[in-house]
Amino acid sequence: MTIVARLCGILAAYFTLVSAQSAAVVVEVSPVVHVAAPFSALVRLPPSYAATGRTEAKASLVDAQGGEKELAKQKLKVSAGGEVFLEHKLEGLLVGSIGTSTIRVRVGGETQDVRVTCVPGLVSLLPPLVTLAISILYRQVLVALLVGIWAGALLVSGFNPLGAFLRTFDTYFVGAFVGEGNAEVLLFTFLLGGTIGLVQRSGGALGLANALKGFMGTRTRGQVCTVTLGCLIFFDDYSSILIVGNSLRDVVRTVGVSPEKFAWLVHSVGVALASLSPISSWVGLQIGYTAAVLDSLGAPLDGFLVVLRSLPFRFFPLFYLLLIIIVLVSGKDFGPMASAEDSGSSDAVSGDQNTESPASGSQLEGDSAAGGGGGGITPKAGTPLRSRNALVPFAAVIGVTFLGMILDGISKIEAAGNEVPKTMVNILSSCDSVSVLIWASAAGWLTSLVLVCGQGILTLPEAMETWMEGMKEVLEPQFVLVLAWALGQVVKDVQTAEYLSGALETGIPPYMLPALISALCYVISYACGSTFGTMGIVFPLVGPLAWRLGNGDIEFLHHCFACILGASIFGNVCSPISDTTILTSLATGCGLGEHVRTTSPYTFIVAALSIILGSIPVGMGLYGPWVALLLGTGVMAALVYGLGKEPTSSTSSKKAA
Repeated sequence: MTIVARLCGILAAYFTLVSAQSAAVVVEVSPVVHVAAPFSALVRLPPSYAATGRTEAKASLVDAQGGEKELAKQKLKVSAGGEVFLEHKLEGLLVGSIGTSTIRVRVGGETQDVRVTCVPGLVSLLPPLVTLAISILYRQVLVALLVGIWAGALLVSGFNPLGAFLRTFDTYFVGAFVGEGNAEVLLFTFLLGGTIGLVQRSGGALGLANALKGFMGTRTRGQVCTVTLGCLIFFDDYSSILIVGNSLRDVVRTVGVSPEKFAWLVHSVGVALASLSPISSWVGLQIGYTAAVLDSLGAPLDGFLVVLRSLPFRFFPLFYLLLIIIVLVSGKDFGPMASAEDSGSSDAVSGDQNTESPASGSQLEGDSAAGGGGGGITPKAGTPLRSRNALVPFAAVIGVTFLGMILDGISKIEAAGNEVPKTMVNILSSCDSVSVLIWASAAGWLTSLVLVCGQGILTLPEAMETWMEGMKEVLEPQFVLVLAWALGQVVKDVQTAEYLSGALETGIPPYMLPALISALCYVISYACGSTFGTMGIVFPLVGPLAWRLGNGDIEFLHHCFACILGASIFGNVCSPISDTTILTSLATGCGLGEHVRTTSPYTFIVAALSIILGSIPVGMGLYGPWVALLLGTGVMAALVYGLGKEPTSSTSSKKAA
């Protein structure tokens, strides 16, 4: 009985404490505020205050001796006309000295003390700048993000280095995992990575490559087939580069395509298309970055729909794909690429001697479904290379995604019980897209599992092991994503966006922000060679700024987010330290230096035109994104036809397949 009595006493004390906490006033203030910059305190009242009708809130600055200096006083309307208002902002708070301060808020008869660190506004740039500097100097995105988070935590913890280290992991790192919607994004990406692993191991992706080989009989057909296969393997840049490069490099040389031209086509299509595809190993990360910023802004927008609606504004990858089409149609090249194509026939003879048969099992040793490395997803020797083992699972993913979004959106509208018309826009806006993507990736995995086991390609234990290996391949980019989420919270806590928006609102016209975002992404991505690292650095920094400068304009936000999602791939297609650049060199047999030298003129021209014809005039409202694409096509066509030339050895490239 004594034990039972003690247990009952403990439970009673616990519930008393919980009840007391739920009945208390809650005051939230940003842990970091800026010197002489007004800030606000969020006051949450318990339901018991509803009967009072009105109450008063007063905020004071407490000095070291316990004295108080009144900062603000405000009447709070708690209830009126049958409505209850339990959340209020106490505006106009101001701290004039650097250091740690105590803000005391009195509401009714209750008092709450909140500790804040006051710093100059310029110091709030420390976390993103430290992250950027380390990523450039050491080319280590993970380390850069961790140090950037620690730098922000240092401000939040009142300049306590040990406390900042602990908060980096127990607050920001953990918080990134449990943030709203974050776990769902991680699960979706893991499931899709596992599905891609099964598709790779089943030989389905290689089967797609082999199905195209019979069509390659001339130099033009060789290039068209290269691009076509890259488009079919749209779901992942690594898979596209490694499969297309290793499978076709011997064949294209026999028809007179230079290694440099082949490398450019493989690389640019693989990266640009994966970045644009709504069903790819990229989309979960893109949604994660986008949704995190939207959540921090309190914007009532769906991350997946914002990613989709940003597609017309992603001028860099769209212009790049248009340039590829123009070059293929014209048969012309300019700059170093034209010289490389002139010597295409001789390169076919004296090219890389380490090439292997496209069908050899070892040629994809270490191939990755979504992140490089991992022989566990390489097809076993003797595996039949059937294209349907790739087409069917991804058809399932695509079909379930679109059908699921429609059905879920309809059910959400019906559950709301209002008279919202069931238009496609309303349906897509109402659906839970992340949940649908989880269903779709699970459907793709199950479809692939049934195919590989039903055909006897893999046993069930082998298939499950391959599924896990595929998930491992997305671990590193997932880790980058989690750290980027954490950095986003740090940037929010130290109020970097508030400082930037205050400093730039009068200095930068809003229409120039998309162009500046693009230029910033070009520099960062080239310096660190990582698309996801660039997104992780730029999204938390400029997302809130875009929302503020655009005054909540949704299309302006789409444009700014599109500039991040599109321009961040700049380094991936031309930086010599980018993993995809190095993989392209290895897969195509083209020297790394030659690949960068011949690709760079095309890439820099596209980058410049994307800003000049896209970001700036569209930001100014002179015309829409579709007009920008038409103008870009015309200017690039004029450049190719005006500066380009056909290879002098073109006649020797027209050989029979």
